[in-house]
Amino acid sequence: MKKELEIVIGDSWHPRALPYFAMLLMALMLITNVLNLKFINFFGLSIIGSQISFALSLILADIMTEVYGYRRVRRLLWAGISCLVLYAIFVQVVVLLPPAASFVGNAAFVKVFANAPRIVVASIASYFLTELTNSSIMSSLKVRFHSKYFYGRALGSTAVAQAVDVVVFYTIAFAGVLPLSLILSAGSFSWIAVIVCEILVLPLTKKLAHTLKHYEGVEHYDQAPR
Repeated sequence: MKKELEIVIGDSWHPRALPYFAMLLMALMLITNVLNLKFINFFGLSIIGSQISFALSLILADIMTEVYGYRRVRRLLWAGISCLVLYAIFVQVVVLLPPAASFVGNAAFVKVFANAPRIVVASIASYFLTELTNSSIMSSLKVRFHSKYFYGRALGSTAVAQAVDVVVFYTIAFAGVLPLSLILSAGSFSWIAVIVCEILVLPLTKKLAHTLKHYEGVEHYDQAPR
């Protein structure tokens, strides 16, 4: 028989597994930024290369918000944004530095990463708004429904957050650079793909969140349930 979960309000407890999930989220954020630099062909459709890693980051954020709360996820988001800024700075420093005489791939390197600052700005803006939207909705609905209806809460928060991401990211990153038709098709596919992915893994997402709650031994709320 499983032990009953302790109801915890706010930050009055110390999670055991959160650092590992935080590192995974940071890794997905950095991976997504690198893969943002390429579009790939998917059965005749042009989609951004970061589609899977970004979808996984949203699913992970759902689990983390459900278990650890909005405020902790928000702090992790600020840490992730700091990592993205450092990534952009170091990449641009290397782009500007003269290549070694024996390095023959400098032109390709510069061509790929010279556009990184705009991609990073788009990523920072979209991650900030998307993850805050996702976590805020997920956390608020958890309080409102007393931790019930996980499927609906996770799917609804992701649908709204992904719409925010599509508008913010594709506008900042590619407006004036790529044809509008490509931006619209890639953005639309991105929204649909994330929702489909979310639906397919919802049973696993719920199971992981449930298992993690029992590992931590708490049912966490950012504010007192009504």
